[in-house]
Amino acid sequence: MSTGIRTRSVAVREGVLLPLCRLLGRLAATAAALVAQLARYLRGTRGKVISQPLESHVCAVPQARRIIRTELARWGLPEHVEIAELLVSELVTNALQHAWGPLHLRMSHSPVDRTLRCDIADGRSAAPSADRPPARADEDHGRGLHLVDQLSTRWGARHTAAGKTVWFELRTPGSKTRGRGGLRRRL
Repeated sequence: MSTGIRTRSVAVREGVLLPLCRLLGRLAATAAALVAQLARYLRGTRGKVISQPLESHVCAVPQARRIIRTELARWGLPEHVEIAELLVSELVTNALQHAWGPLHLRMSHSPVDRTLRCDIADGRSAAPSADRPPARADEDHGRGLHLVDQLSTRWGARHTAAGKTVWFELRTPGSKTRGRGGLRRRL
């Protein structure tokens, strides 16, 4: 009888426990890689990240501009305030006019690649269209994304679990020259 119990124990160990241990080892390695990637990202931003919900109302535009102005002054990037305020105003206005749900502003500055990035998240998954021709002189609307395209280093949109995020990047002092990105066609 002890031989039967012993054989079952070996079979369980080799048939179940060994593959389970291998799987746990692979999961631990994957988790370690993700933690290392997150640590590299956080070292790159060095704490220069602001993330804040915005009102889903017209007061979100001045609220976002105030956040941009305050944080860029605190981060020592006052030369970017004017353009960043204009671009964030356009993205927030677009989100208020064409999307729904809560709005969220996230801004980061990476001293590693010297990029200022601003994201506006909303509850609509449809991407903004960059294919629309620029507004005529007699039209009141339709210039926002063209301004974002002309004044930013890169910009785009991506799907999120709650909708989408539209973002732009600006080069900061000492930045490497990068090509214009334009809107990413795929979300």
